[in-house]
Amino acid sequence: MFVSLFFAIISLLFSTTMTSATKPSIKLTYFDIAGVGEQVRLAFVLSKTPFEDDRVNFSNWPALKPTTPSGKLPLMTIDGGAPRTQSMAMLRYVGATCSDTLYPREQLFDIEEALGVVNDFWTSWSPCLYMGMSPQDFGYPQDFGKTDEGKEKIKQMRTNWLETKLPEHAKHIASMIEKSGGVWMASKDQPTIADCAAFCQLNAFTRGYMDHVPADSLSKYPELTAFLERFKALPEVKEWYAAAK
Repeated sequence: MFVSLFFAIISLLFSTTMTSATKPSIKLTYFDIAGVGEQVRLAFVLSKTPFEDDRVNFSNWPALKPTTPSGKLPLMTIDGGAPRTQSMAMLRYVGATCSDTLYPREQLFDIEEALGVVNDFWTSWSPCLYMGMSPQDFGYPQDFGKTDEGKEKIKQMRTNWLETKLPEHAKHIASMIEKSGGVWMASKDQPTIADCAAFCQLNAFTRGYMDHVPADSLSKYPELTAFLERFKALPEVKEWYAAAK
């Protein structure tokens, strides 16, 4: 009986979200780009959680990098504590502790399944992206992307992925949305952290900033473009991006 009561109390504590009065002081440090930090920013925005949006200029990164725990961003500090790492841990933390709807316990499996589908998308695409940013990670010289051979290699990788892999991943994501009711990735009525992650990944393919990735790359996938428009139309998200202009 004592053991059952103990676990009941622990479960209650885990499921209790912070009120505006109890939310901690949080600072998120990341580059002044969307990248892997934007999903965390959006979780803050949707949960109406105040946070310090500390944006690092790339020119300042070489000096800051040695002072970070793992030589990477983003970093999160909570109530002035030690900096924490890993963007997905941050996303889950915000969803679980700052909101009743972004990462509810009763939808845990659905949300994690959706996050897995989004991660599969990113894992498949990332070599195409990083071949242009860090070719040395793939056994090529650091300036490989600036050579004619490197430029052609990047072009082939990206155009081939758009033609052969994007349709496959788009189908999986559209299927998740349909299975959840046709609106969000893992919920019928409220966006979750899975939608924050999916939006950031998909939206990158509509902005036209990546070489050989046209801004209309998702035009063949109406379920995905409709999803992006729904997410952008959320009042909190709409206000967030309006303020950033």
